[in-house]
Order: sequence, then C-alpha cells, then structure tokens
Amino acid sequence: MSDRILVLGAQAAHESIDAVPFDAAASMGAYRHVVVDPLAVPALWQHIRASGGALSGQARADLANRVVQLMRRRRQEATELLRDGGTILCFLRPLGQPVNVVRQGPGGGRTTVLHSYSWLPEEPSLARLVITGSQGADVRAADGAHPAWGLIEAQGSAARWDACVANEQVDPGWHVVATDRLGRLIAFEVCVGEGRLVFVPPVAAADASARGELLAGFFRPTAPAPEATPRPEWLGGVLLPGQGKLAERLEELESEIERLETEFIDLRARHARLADLNRVLYASQGAELAGPAAHALGLLDFEAEPGDDSFIALACPEGRGLAVAAADEAVIDSDPYWALMGRLDERPDEPVRGIIVGNAFCTDPPDARGAPFSDLLRRGAMHRDVCLLSTVELHRAVEAVLRAPDDAALRQKLREAILGTTGPCDLVAIIEGTEESAEP
Repeated sequence: MSDRILVLGAQAAHESIDAVPFDAAASMGAYRHVVVDPLAVPALWQHIRASGGALSGQARADLANRVVQLMRRRRQEATELLRDGGTILCFLRPLGQPVNVVRQGPGGGRTTVLHSYSWLPEEPSLARLVITGSQGADVRAADGAHPAWGLIEAQGSAARWDACVANEQVDPGWHVVATDRLGRLIAFEVCVGEGRLVFVPPVAAADASARGELLAGFFRPTAPAPEATPRPEWLGGVLLPGQGKLAERLEELESEIERLETEFIDLRARHARLADLNRVLYASQGAELAGPAAHALGLLDFEAEPGDDSFIALACPEGRGLAVAAADEAVIDSDPYWALMGRLDERPDEPVRGIIVGNAFCTDPPDARGAPFSDLLRRGAMHRDVCLLSTVELHRAVEAVLRAPDDAALRQKLREAILGTTGPCDLVAIIEGTEESAEP
C-alpha cells in the first residue's frame, strides 16, 4: 500500500497527495490513506438523467451499468483498504439526488438505488447511518484530542458543516468527535476491520494548496509514546499483601463485565431497532418517515431500499413496488400522489405497484386518528391502481409479525395485500383473520 494520500472527488494539492475524479482508474485499495468527497458522486449519473431521449434505451442502460459497476468497485476497494488497516476520511455531505437504475437479469428487472454513500463498505452500523442536510458553523468538540477535531480546529472560523447524522441513537461502535449545538453528530469515527472510517465536515480552504496542507496534516504521523519496561518474571514472587487475591478477583470481574457488555450492546441495538419502527407513527415529514417505513416493510420480507425524496423501492417474490412516504398533521392529500405518478411515468412499461405510505394526524395517538387519506387522493388511487397504506395499519402489521416471527404465511398475506390492493389497504383484517383461524 502506498503511503501517499489519494483524494477522490475534491481539489487538493500537496507533494504527498494524488487528487483524481471519483471515477478515475486509481484504486483506493492501493493507498493507505484516502479522502472521499461524496459531493462528486451524484454527478456521475447526471448525464443519465440529462440524456433523456437523446440516447437509445440500450445506450442509457450501458451508462447506468458503468455507474453501478463503478460503485461496486469502489465499495470493494474501501472494504479491502479498511480490512488492511487503512484510513478513509469522508466529508459528511447530504445524500444528494439519488438515481434508480433498472438492470435486466435472468429473473427480470431489478432496481438499484444509488446515492452519495453507495460506495461505503458493507458494515452493519454503516447500513443504519442516517444523514440529513443541515447547515451551521457552531461546532462543539466531544474529543478534542482526536485528529479529526484538529482538522476542524485548524480551519478556525471558516469551519462549516452542511450535513449531520439524524440517527436518534448513536451506534455504540461510533466514536463521537464533534457535534452541533443540538448534539447531532457532524464528526465521528467508525472502526471497520483493522482500519478507520472518519467522517468530518467538508474542509474549507482558500484554494487547493491550502486544502491539501490541511488534509496532509490530518494524516501526518505523530511521535509514538515511549514503550513501558516489560514486567519481569520474578515479580510474581514478591507481590504485596492482597495483590494476588485482587488480581484473581479482577479477572473474574473482567469476565463478567465482558459478558454484560455484550448483552448490553445487543439489547441496546435491539431496542434501537424497535424505537426506529415506532417512528412510523410520529414522523412528521416524508423524508423522516421513509427510513422507518422501509425498516417496517423489510420485516414483512420486502427488499426495501429507501432513496431520497421520500421514495422506497420494494421487491419480493410476489412482485415489485415503488412507495412514497408522506406525513401530515391532517389528512394526506394529493401531493405524494403526483410525486409518485411522476416516478411511475418515467418507466411506464415496468410492472411496479405504486404505494403511498401515509402518517396522517401524526401528532395524535393512533386510536384517536381519523380517516388518513382525503377523498381526492382515494379517487386518484382508484384511477391509477395505487395502494394507500396508513402507518397505523403498517405498525399493526409489524406488531403481528414480531409476535409470530415464524409465521411466513402471515407475512406473505400482508405482502400480497399491499401489492394487490387499490385504494386503502386493510392489513388489520388480515391480522385478525389469521389470529381467529389460529384459535382452537
């Protein structure tokens, strides 16, 4: 691995830096230190969107396929780099405008949603990372000794951030470096394999040379701490009174602490997943609802991939769907319907069920809410075969599935209802019917 610094997608000039576009041939795996600016990633598919009717279907498919292959290559390179102990410094950016790439295979068409972070390695905690656009300059240190804080501090009053982590609970494996005044993460470190993935706000600099100097300073090695004198073997024969018993007790406690820590981390992660599912009942914006709604639909054995603009791509053995999440303090009206129609009309020949997941009356308790969808929206749904799924129904479905995790038939019935219903979807009737049939 080279000790030089590879910078992908950003301008930086320094004697130790190789700065190239994100889609350059240079491999991340050949370097020990890599900097990535995700802002450059959505630009890769702008030519696919902009080509419109100027290119044939096959030409557009070839362009899209090259982008998909590039993202896969970068993900594999990032995985290998971190596995071998390297460091990736990633500017924390908003997700940007994603793209739905439809690729044909032996089993038919399959939709892949690409966004600014599709190149990240496959690591469980990163899969739960939620990033939202937000701007500010009020940066607060959580670890003033971390090199990432040194990078932020070196920018002085020019330091700015335009994205933050929106997870309600921070993964226990993330090391927090800096937050905004609301406590949201804007700089943190994730250990992956033997390496480190560090997220920081974009580096503000007057020019490429100044940016390069700041980035080189982040990776500049520090003097190692002096090694302690090894413990001599004869020390065991001259222990102080009570020292031996304390050592034995400490060993017992250490083992117990490890067991409790493992249980604690597991329970906290499980609780966080359940808390995320509850957000389908109180999320007040479509973009906020899309993630937990995708999580809930995933429990019904959908392959659910949330994208930007509140959309969720769905696939399962019974068919495929495209859902849009919407939330309101009153009834859900026609805005999500027209957004969904715009996406569906982009690919009229594909058999995709349109779905609107609506969290209506989101500030009220579930049992005090009225009819979730307006009359106008229900008429539109009947006209274009759109399924209207309220989050109250979805939450009840999640509750039923968690109570009966081995009931694959129930999950299948729920999926079939969602993909086969035009207008309001009644999942509660399916759940209650299943429960009655299970009674002796």
